[in-house]
Amino acid sequence: MTVLEKSIMINATPEAIEAISLDTPRVPEWYAGVESISPDGTYPQPGGKADVVYKSGGVTFKMKMTVTELEPGQSFAQSMEGMIAGNYRTTYEGQGAATKVTMRFDYEMPGAALGKVLDKLVVERMNAKNLDSSLSKLKELVESN
Repeated sequence: MTVLEKSIMINATPEAIEAISLDTPRVPEWYAGVESISPDGTYPQPGGKADVVYKSGGVTFKMKMTVTELEPGQSFAQSMEGMIAGNYRTTYEGQGAATKVTMRFDYEMPGAALGKVLDKLVVERMNAKNLDSSLSKLKELVESN
């Protein structure tokens, strides 16, 4: 299993950050690699599901995301099924007027040995780059509001 974790300080409250990060139509606007997201009627509430098309390393992945946790102002987590299986979690730590946002992405590539090689050669680096880019874009969007 591959585990990626990145953090950034955003000059805003957790609630202001969630107003953008949990606004489903805006996810492709800030999350690098997400081409589309189609939520059911309850997403992003716990148990809600969304179909996501994600591109990394030149490969397009179709996944089903299921919200496993939503603690407003503290954390948001979902599981992934499909072409990539794993978990995605965001935590918020208020630090004065700013918030430390940490995103953790742990996943398993399909295809046994071949999937592991592809992940190590290409996909892991692209996912890490997308995670950095996503946090930077989220910071930019939140701080410009």
